[in-house]
Amino acid sequence: MTKQILGILIFSIIMFSTTGCDMIDKYTQPDAKEVLNKYLDASLKNKSKEAYKYISSEDKAIKSLSMYKNDTYKKDNPFAEIMLKSISFKILNVKETTNTADATVNITMPDMSILFKDFMGVALSSAFTDKKNQSKLQEKIAKKYETEALPTTSKEEEFHLVKEKDGWKVFLDWKTKEIEKKKAEKISLLLSEAKLLKKAKKLSSAVSKYEEVLALNGEMVEAKEVIKEINDEMQKIKEKQKYLNNVKLYDLKAKMYSTYLNDKIPGVEFKIKNNGNRILKEVEVTVYFKNIKGTIISEEKYHPVFVSEYSYGRNNKPLKPNYIWQQEKGHFYKADSIPAEWKTGSVSANITNIEFMD
Repeated sequence: MTKQILGILIFSIIMFSTTGCDMIDKYTQPDAKEVLNKYLDASLKNKSKEAYKYISSEDKAIKSLSMYKNDTYKKDNPFAEIMLKSISFKILNVKETTNTADATVNITMPDMSILFKDFMGVALSSAFTDKKNQSKLQEKIAKKYETEALPTTSKEEEFHLVKEKDGWKVFLDWKTKEIEKKKAEKISLLLSEAKLLKKAKKLSSAVSKYEEVLALNGEMVEAKEVIKEINDEMQKIKEKQKYLNNVKLYDLKAKMYSTYLNDKIPGVEFKIKNNGNRILKEVEVTVYFKNIKGTIISEEKYHPVFVSEYSYGRNNKPLKPNYIWQQEKGHFYKADSIPAEWKTGSVSANITNIEFMD
């Protein structure tokens, strides 16, 4: 009988050692609120290694401890330290399910709108390469707020936690944030390329780039507006190209002209007729100068018609339908920058742009 009792006791001890410890662990593990509190507290105290312990495994697979430290640890920046000290939090509520938890946290932090002027000073200092000067500016701002309380504001933020084998962890969703970061970088690159293409008048290619931007972010107003602007511009270009058939350039002459100083300088003459039905406020003519082999070696742009408050003389008059523009007798366009390799009379010319009168 005694042996039976002893056997039962031994069995009970073994069972307690294998399952009882698990039960103790289960009931001694911190709840979601406590884990979140420890994470936030460590974060605000700049204890990156401590805070990292409370982050979910899924997040840790995206960002290592060293990467996390690099992103969060503030070193040798007195103003950043003062900023961190002025931040506080209060966990308002936590709703737990079996494996997830959602928490609402009230966070009090420096009011950046009030601190804007001080931050502008630091931001402007970044334009200089003198790191010592930047450090002095930071110290100056930090010293100011050693005696003055930082103006603060409060807002509520949502935090999410997940239940893992070793307890509750804060889920920061770094995977989504990394995807969004890469998307933002891609959009920034596409916008830069699109602007360069637009500036270079490669409008179709520019539109393609902006369409790529919209494929990544369909709500980007800038891309939508610029696409509309470019499409309007392309339509105007088509209209101008079609109308160019109605604008005739003729009687083109090029030679060395004598001036009142008896100098010989290269120059050109031509006439322009508007055979269409629209009034032109601008006509741009490009003259191409060739060497003895007929190869273009230089060019000059002229604006025989240019209606503007800043222009004067005969070129300030619009070119009406059926009207002819020509230079005054004895006048010509100078081509001072033409190289010596140019041979007299070897030129060609095109009307390269027109603008319609509204």
